[in-house]
Amino acid sequence: MATRQLAYDQSSNTYGKSYDVFLSFKSEDTGKNFTNHLSRALNQAGYRTFEGGDDNNESRREEEINSELFKAIQDSKMCIIVFSQDYASSSWCLDQLVSILEYKMKFACMILPIFYHVDPSNLRKHKGSFGEALNRHEEKFKCERVDEKEYWEDKLKKWKDALSQAADLAGMVLENQHESTFINKIINVISTRLSRPALYIASCSIGIHRRARPINSWVQDDGSNNSNIGILLVCGIGGIGKTTLAKFVYNLNFGYFEISCFLANIRETSKLPNGLIALQKQLLSILLKNEKAKISSVDEGIIKIRNALCYRKVLLVLDDVDEPDLVEAIFDMKDWFGFGSKIIVTTRHKSLLRPQLGHEVHEVGILYTVEANELFNFHAFGHENNQISKDYYKEYLEEVIEWCRGLPLALQVIGSSLAGKSKDVWRSAIEKLREIPTNKIVEKLRLSYELLEDDHDQNLFLHLCCFFVGMKKDFVVRILDKCDFYTLVGIQNLIDRSLVTIEFVNEITIHQLVRDMGRDIVRREATVDPGKRTRLWHHTDSYNVLTGKTGTERVQGMVLDMRMIKKDKCCSSLIPLKQSPIGFFTAWSSKVGNFSLQDHVRTDAFEKMHKLKFLQFNKVQVNGSYKNFPKGLRWLCWSGFPEECIPNEFPMGNVVSIDMRYSSLKQLWNGYKFLQYLEILDLSHSSELITTPDFSGLTNLEKLILEHCTKLINVHNTVGCLQKLMILNLKDCHKLKILPDSICELKCLETLNISGCSNIEYLPTELDKLTSLKELYADGISMINLEAQTWYSSLWAWAWKGRGPLLSPKIHFPKSLHVLNIAKCNLSPDAFNNVDLGIMTSLQWLDLGGNPIDELPDSIKNLTRLKTLNIAYCTKIKHLEGVPSNVTDVNADGCISLEKVGSCAKGHPVEGYLNCINLVEVEGVFKLEPLDSVDPQVLANKMGISNLETIMRSSMVSLVFGRAYDAERLRNEYPGHVQDDITNLFSLSPKKLPPQILYHRGVFSTFLPGESVPNWFSYKFTDAAEAYCTLPNNFNSHKTINGLSICFVYKCPEPYTNVGLYDGPAIWVRNQTKDLNWALYPAWFGLPQDDQTGIMWLSYWKVNNLFEQGDIIEVMGSPQFAEFKELGVKIFYIANDEQTENYDPFEDILRNEFSDEERTYYICT
Repeated sequence: MATRQLAYDQSSNTYGKSYDVFLSFKSEDTGKNFTNHLSRALNQAGYRTFEGGDDNNESRREEEINSELFKAIQDSKMCIIVFSQDYASSSWCLDQLVSILEYKMKFACMILPIFYHVDPSNLRKHKGSFGEALNRHEEKFKCERVDEKEYWEDKLKKWKDALSQAADLAGMVLENQHESTFINKIINVISTRLSRPALYIASCSIGIHRRARPINSWVQDDGSNNSNIGILLVCGIGGIGKTTLAKFVYNLNFGYFEISCFLANIRETSKLPNGLIALQKQLLSILLKNEKAKISSVDEGIIKIRNALCYRKVLLVLDDVDEPDLVEAIFDMKDWFGFGSKIIVTTRHKSLLRPQLGHEVHEVGILYTVEANELFNFHAFGHENNQISKDYYKEYLEEVIEWCRGLPLALQVIGSSLAGKSKDVWRSAIEKLREIPTNKIVEKLRLSYELLEDDHDQNLFLHLCCFFVGMKKDFVVRILDKCDFYTLVGIQNLIDRSLVTIEFVNEITIHQLVRDMGRDIVRREATVDPGKRTRLWHHTDSYNVLTGKTGTERVQGMVLDMRMIKKDKCCSSLIPLKQSPIGFFTAWSSKVGNFSLQDHVRTDAFEKMHKLKFLQFNKVQVNGSYKNFPKGLRWLCWSGFPEECIPNEFPMGNVVSIDMRYSSLKQLWNGYKFLQYLEILDLSHSSELITTPDFSGLTNLEKLILEHCTKLINVHNTVGCLQKLMILNLKDCHKLKILPDSICELKCLETLNISGCSNIEYLPTELDKLTSLKELYADGISMINLEAQTWYSSLWAWAWKGRGPLLSPKIHFPKSLHVLNIAKCNLSPDAFNNVDLGIMTSLQWLDLGGNPIDELPDSIKNLTRLKTLNIAYCTKIKHLEGVPSNVTDVNADGCISLEKVGSCAKGHPVEGYLNCINLVEVEGVFKLEPLDSVDPQVLANKMGISNLETIMRSSMVSLVFGRAYDAERLRNEYPGHVQDDITNLFSLSPKKLPPQILYHRGVFSTFLPGESVPNWFSYKFTDAAEAYCTLPNNFNSHKTINGLSICFVYKCPEPYTNVGLYDGPAIWVRNQTKDLNWALYPAWFGLPQDDQTGIMWLSYWKVNNLFEQGDIIEVMGSPQFAEFKELGVKIFYIANDEQTENYDPFEDILRNEFSDEERTYYICT
């Protein structure tokens, strides 16, 4: 079904217009018959009509169109365009069409296309008489002066775009009926549309077409449900644009329903005395065609509305609904709506309706960045959008737009408030926004908070805003459940209200303005004295409360990061390092001058904070006794803890999580501690930690994180007492020598990470008894020091100095593993002979990278669930065979000896083979072989190569693998033998070979010496690396377009001396008509020899069924490192009953692998 499109502005008010209808038509075609009768019928029906026929006057100047014609269009409530067979032959008509559609995009001009004995698809595809007329115009323009060429090309493109756009508008087609009957139907449609005024929509509704598209498509889809009525819930936070979108879609579609009704502000109206009855009266009045409705009770209203519906097709919009009871009665009578009826409900509550209703939900998203910029600039700088003004405020624009985060309301309010203000005011306003959000925005957003069902959800929301944004949902639930919250159901309620979202990485996400609204609610608890607030999320407030000792028992949580205390006289000598991606937990410079906080922050500042549950400190130094420290702490997060040992009097009896990353601890505490609630202990990056404590009192510990504790020597044997431990992370503990045997007693352990423990000397002998272990990371371990008595000796004994390989039984990793990483362990092929990978039937991810293996272990073929295989920088592998068919992701980056990848890896993306500089075939993806292996007839017919023998005898071409890059940064992460191999990689010269043929999926290419595009090509372009051409539509209808040949000539500005220096060239092909794109980045590309100056890249693209007559095709050559010289294109046709040539071993270029966003297929990228 054609999609109706329309944009509305304040100027859309149809009152005060000079004309009701603007009539556009080709006079010679319809002026004396159909259009004449239509115009007379319009006048008889009382509609003032302006006739915009061409009157055979092609000589009238364009200025007349821009003045007289555009004024008439602007003064008309509606435009009717009569498309007849010869319509496109008139440039006057085409200019009219462009003007109408341009006006339509800005203002509320309803458009009704009439297809008079015309197929709408001919407009869209520029076929039939429309294609022929456009071709005549194009030939005429070629005769114009050279200096006007660009002007006429732009005009032709506008005409084509306008015809395609008009074809997509919902119109009326004359076919198999009397003209008089058809004209009566037109009059009825016009009467319906003009009798219902469109709803007002504010000016500059940026992005509204894109955002409304899914809603509009749903409204126009009669087959979207199996019942008479479709129900769509449009939800989102306040200020996101729900009502505006609903109005926009209503305006597009109300003329296509028997009854249309937009009930606004339902939530507010329902609060008034008899508010629900007032809404029923409003709806009933519309159903009864403006008859005054009398209703004395809600039940009576339900009965009268049901009777008035009478199975009619209805479009009903219920705006701003919050209580399901307000609309349930309407849905209970849905069987009385006519087939095709649609109900749209806008709400902040995603779970407003019962699932049994079978409704659909559409969540309104924020504006794209470019849309946000445009909307803000419109309100800040006016309609002119002055570039000089934008440049003047450039230093502030990005920050303020970023603060708005795509929320239309914020962009409008902030933009308008800053309009015409000086730079100083802009700067001051931005500083205020950081601390105190704009009241108008807060009040709009706060409504969602106030509509939460109870104070439980409100308090949960405020906790999330102040302390938990960006944190993992599981962690938040773990902490807050211990604070008497019902966290899971509470978070779901917040999600339903669009206050919180859970990102794909399971993180708590809150729109920045919604977060600021929550924090502002806390700020208003005590605007002057922050110590009386429930939550101290602002670092300066926390610092002042602690140094002033003004904290009260109301304080439940506190955040203080000393990096955020800037320009304060008490901490001006602090020297923070640049923040790393881990944010709050960032290493600090040890050079903090002579300043110390111990004179300012003392433990007695916490004595009144009896309700303190959350403490987030970073590099805060506190002096005094912890005897009276708050005892109700649940979350102790103290990055950079300054003590060497946690004092014994520190109250931790209720703590659920201790997070002391980057601490100065040498030991955690003295002796034994019973902490029954502790579930997480994170001491990562505590570079002074030597040993771990007695764990026997931590009976509920689930996560133990000791990553990068570089001085840690051993782990206490009581670690085996942690029967609930699920994660043990010892990554990069470089001095760790022993893992205790008691680790094998951890029956719940799921993840063990010993990566980078390069000095480990002993591993437990029974790790295979860890029956719950799912992930084992052991990459980068030095196996030379492992004792021969361990079962690992059979795996790594070959590497021992002074010893030969040992004959040992098969090695059994835990069968339960899903992830195994044994990369960079210097494992030889002999070592892998003793590894039985096949028993790990659940394994999904395997990393063998950086090991000196020359082939994959045989047992890998039994891994039927394996999805990801990493063999990066296995520099000895030449042939990759035996990869299980279920593997979808192979990373062979840096396998510089690899020559061929077998069919087992068919379909794997080529980006997995970076720096494989000898790779000539990935079966089913690409293949490089001599040019003379191809049928000479095919080369002659498809690429214009008729002298194959001469070319093979006299030409040599330098070829470079197109997936090479400088891996200097990566190579230092791998063992010595890998580093040596990679060192030689970038000193290699390009391969000098006879001409080769390069196959890709549906494309084959060759690179030959050449300076220009051969005359064999139909189209030739020399002034730009872009080519636009319209596929002819006047050839035999029994033929279809089968392929394209492309010739891209480029030259190198300087000698190309080694691999990995530049990106290779690329060709883009775009079917503008169908919005399909292909990008070809060749696996190999050619370079000129010393005595050559140019390379001619010839390629043939097999495009069966993807291109049609009249399609607009764009071909672009991207030379990357090189310089563009010329571009040529030739089109091939095939008879419908002719067999496709059998020259290509691969399928056609694909059309079923496009993403909805990009609509682009990357060939061998």
